[in-house]
Amino acid sequence: MQKYISPQRQKWMPKVAYSASMGFAAYWAYLYLSQTKHIFSPKCSETGQTLASTPHPEITPVRLPVGKGIELEGWVRLPAGFQGGNQGCAIYFGGRSEDVRWLISEMDGFGDLPLVFFNYRGYGQSGGRPDEKRLVADAHAIYNWVSNQPWCKKGQISVIGRSLGTGVAVQLAASQPVHKLVLLTPYDSLVNLAKARVPLAPVSLLLRSQFKSADKVDQIHSPTFVLLAEQDEVVPHDSTARLLANFVVKPLVATVKGSNHVSLPHHRSAQALIEHFLSDAP
Repeated sequence: MQKYISPQRQKWMPKVAYSASMGFAAYWAYLYLSQTKHIFSPKCSETGQTLASTPHPEITPVRLPVGKGIELEGWVRLPAGFQGGNQGCAIYFGGRSEDVRWLISEMDGFGDLPLVFFNYRGYGQSGGRPDEKRLVADAHAIYNWVSNQPWCKKGQISVIGRSLGTGVAVQLAASQPVHKLVLLTPYDSLVNLAKARVPLAPVSLLLRSQFKSADKVDQIHSPTFVLLAEQDEVVPHDSTARLLANFVVKPLVATVKGSNHVSLPHHRSAQALIEHFLSDAP
């Protein structure tokens, strides 16, 4: 039986449908135009992040040109007693709201690991604006710069990525001979994370920075270590599980008890695990 619709209702139904479609269009336009600040938050420091303000004897500041008039702010940590050229080193890529200067205050947790870390474009005193293409290009520039330094053993450049930075680290490790790879709270893709948060938006069409790590990890043949937070309110464990399923060389995986998405890299146990994995013989 055909349902009866009154003439009055027939008149306003198209108006409601039109208003709804315009509302969705406006919302999607807002998401598209504001996506940079939702994906990258250079002005928002994470809770518990302590930024060093005084010089450190093991730290050397660096300015790395990466484009026309654009330099990245970075640091090199060479521990006391370091024998230049006889030891490998690691490059660290941070999260979406992370000024990597916090590493200066917590160097002791990483033992004798030589470490290189740069703020992304637009973060700290680094110039430019962040997006996926530029961050990955900058990662290659950093890798090439480190490759030419006398203090890092040839062929022994490892990479650490945390949260957003796992997408950068994965793309670098998929195309460069990375010695070892460490991923803290990695995800399969930003598209899938965004779909879970805004299910009514066509995020695969809207997102310019998609970081589809699950499509890249089958190109990685470096030993890989994945660290998970016990409670992760940002990257669900099932997102990490989808990523892990695509590796050809299966990673080591560990979960740090008592940690969450923000606190994980600051846990001394997590720092010690990273230092042990990267310092151990291949």
